[in-house]
Amino acid sequence: MSRIFRSLLIFTTLCVFFVSAHAQYDGKHEWRAVWIATVGNMDWPSSQDLTSEQQKAELIAYLDLYKSLNFNAIVFQVRPTADAFYASKLEPWSHYLTGQQGKAPNPYYDPLAFIIEESHKRGMELHAWLNPYRITYSNGQLENLASSHIYNTHPEWFTQHGRRVYFDPALPQTRDFTCKVAADIVRRYDVDGIHMDDYFYPDNNFEDSLSFVRYNRGYAPEDKMAWRRENVDLVIQQLRDTIKSIKPYVKFGISPYAVWRNLRDDPRGSDTQSYAYTNYDHLHADVLKWMENRWVDYMLPQLYFHIGYERADFTILAKWWGDYSDGLPLYAGLGSFKLSARADEPWNSVAEVVKQIEHIRRLPEYSGVCYFNAKNFTDNRLNVTETVREIYTHPTLVPPLRGFDTKAPQAPQQVVLTRKGENIELKWQAPAFLPREGLPAMYYAVYRFRAGETPDFAKGDAIVWLGGDTQCSLPVEGANAYRYYVTALDRLFNEGPASEAR
Repeated sequence: MSRIFRSLLIFTTLCVFFVSAHAQYDGKHEWRAVWIATVGNMDWPSSQDLTSEQQKAELIAYLDLYKSLNFNAIVFQVRPTADAFYASKLEPWSHYLTGQQGKAPNPYYDPLAFIIEESHKRGMELHAWLNPYRITYSNGQLENLASSHIYNTHPEWFTQHGRRVYFDPALPQTRDFTCKVAADIVRRYDVDGIHMDDYFYPDNNFEDSLSFVRYNRGYAPEDKMAWRRENVDLVIQQLRDTIKSIKPYVKFGISPYAVWRNLRDDPRGSDTQSYAYTNYDHLHADVLKWMENRWVDYMLPQLYFHIGYERADFTILAKWWGDYSDGLPLYAGLGSFKLSARADEPWNSVAEVVKQIEHIRRLPEYSGVCYFNAKNFTDNRLNVTETVREIYTHPTLVPPLRGFDTKAPQAPQQVVLTRKGENIELKWQAPAFLPREGLPAMYYAVYRFRAGETPDFAKGDAIVWLGGDTQCSLPVEGANAYRYYVTALDRLFNEGPASEAR
């Protein structure tokens, strides 16, 4: 209770006196995530011809890079086109993985299981990213679908739209199958979240006239757009219920397009001019309703516009989402992919990303950011990698989300410090666990304070290590100049009391 009271006191003081430019960022809790896209081999694997070991090496390189930048979450695309980057009896192996849909990696391994284990070792969440409706990404892919693909077993569930093919969102079978896929992942894999992006209905010209006749649920023809929105509402509700019925601690999040509706069309809309493409009117995704009804655990709007953009200003949109979040945790999607020396101002400078990070930190409704996409950092576009490294100077904890268990683990046991050459080694034992006490310890944070300094575990810059192991090695920082403490955290990043190293 004292920790809660202290946090509330600090928050209140900052709000009243505005003593810091980053009053809403406490220095200790911030979600720092990145999307790793697999569709079109955008981020990973870099080629469909890589061996299993080369694929693993690329994933490890990504994780090591983001760990060095003090990120704490990965959003990994596992279902780009109704296929799988994991062992599934429901959908075939993705051709983006092996070059042939239905062909498993050889030598065999499971990419999702692999990245989950490696992320957790590094103290990072892993959110499995699913695309709900798309089954082809470009022309000519239908003939390359595996015989086991759901399109070949149930072609009546699908609709051709331009050069792509989609599940028909109006069909109960579509909703049931999508939820079955999500349930299979949640049940068999140790994921921290199920994540969906903004690809719902592609636009208003979707061919679903026969579906409307059969499944209109009493909607009149003039209300067809409302019917489409309800089709998406139904799958979102069903997905949440499915996930929570299996593992209540698994988070369910959506990453929508930045504009819900324009102010010109709705008094609740944002002061923007995105008339050809909005969530409500074109994608038929009423994300505002989802937030109000708590059908999701977090919202991650894709704020891929620059500050001052006349048609869709980053700051206007960030504020709009905060104003309408109704207490739902928000993360900001940042468009690092736009950085280019050939781009117009301001995307020809990494300063735009820095300003966006700083702006989000000042907004109390936001708990962090996610960058699209991973390769921007391996390419170090306009020095974005080193710039972010200078901003994220120490590890941070994932902010616990509202509505989840808040019980914390006990303190680690028998924390021992040993000096070995130029390093110190810390080892400890996991705290005892009883199921009625909540979730077991999964991560550990190491704090460092100067000798004689009163330990203050609210200080984020005192964290020098975060990970899933029960030992770590750190460089020596002056003989006997520091004292070290270790805390245990569960998978929701609820943090228990500290134990001092002896």
